[in-house]
Amino acid sequence: MDLEDKLKKVIERNTFFIPKSDEVERRYFELLSRIKEAIRELSEIVETIDLNDENELIKTLTDFLQRNEHGLNALLALSSMSYEKLYRIISFLRIMYKKEKYKTDSKWLKEDVWTVKKGKEIFSEWKENKIKSKIRSDRSFAEDIIKIFLGKNEFVNNQLSEFEKGYILTPNKLTLQREALVDTLIRYSLSGRYSASKGVVPEEIIKNILNELDVPYESGRVKGIGRKIDIVIPSKENPKIFIQISYVETTSSGMGDKAKTERDTVRRNIKKYYPDAIFIIFVDGAGWLTREEAVKVMCEAGDYVFTFHKDSLNEFKELIEELKRRNLF
Repeated sequence: MDLEDKLKKVIERNTFFIPKSDEVERRYFELLSRIKEAIRELSEIVETIDLNDENELIKTLTDFLQRNEHGLNALLALSSMSYEKLYRIISFLRIMYKKEKYKTDSKWLKEDVWTVKKGKEIFSEWKENKIKSKIRSDRSFAEDIIKIFLGKNEFVNNQLSEFEKGYILTPNKLTLQREALVDTLIRYSLSGRYSASKGVVPEEIIKNILNELDVPYESGRVKGIGRKIDIVIPSKENPKIFIQISYVETTSSGMGDKAKTERDTVRRNIKKYYPDAIFIIFVDGAGWLTREEAVKVMCEAGDYVFTFHKDSLNEFKELIEELKRRNLF
């Protein structure tokens, strides 16, 4: 079969969507029905309590979450929060507690044991099955999950944008009030676009700092590098500083390949064709916290590595000012 025939087959016999599986259809139709039943049960329960009584509300929802097999799915549906977002929030709490930056008396965090390899604790993110199992077996964990949904964990709230705070379960959402559910539906439909829009924010932060310092820069491909560079100072024709930015909230297997590309391709070519240039990497976001080996590779790639923490941004600013004083560019 020649190339033309191969292309013709792919184009003319393309099925567009993954073929339907009767087993998958049956399984998800049943899951959908169970989640709807769980939402109805929840709305009936909350109508019998004083929603202004915080302690009673937390207790009631915790009871429901531990008892109902699909309780977590129901809460996620009502809030429009994704499993991925919940994974990152739980990971954030676990890591910050280990670093002693999150102060709490929650039993589940005190008992959170990490795998130890070569004398070092290794973080492993909890996924759906682990989270649901923990909810059933650990009351303190289930209660903290409810507090997150209700917006009662200020440590988490301080990390969320105003748009993301719309995930919080209000009394109107719990009682299935029309306007609240419309808000949930719209917020869910926009969540993907919102996440994509946020992706340009980190780069804009760096550009704003450079504009403030009156530092010229460009973006794009530089001869010999083979990859698009996020920011080049002062220009692509005369590159003295290369800056790559990777802010990842959701983890993926491709992050390891991304890190290796920065180290084995971008860094190598910079040092080969522009030996006096500096390679700066910004690596940040919850997604990287679950990929320790990939983070290590990213750190190996950059001459300097920064995050978007205010202290780190100040260090970056000081570095650029110093390099400017030295007439590097």
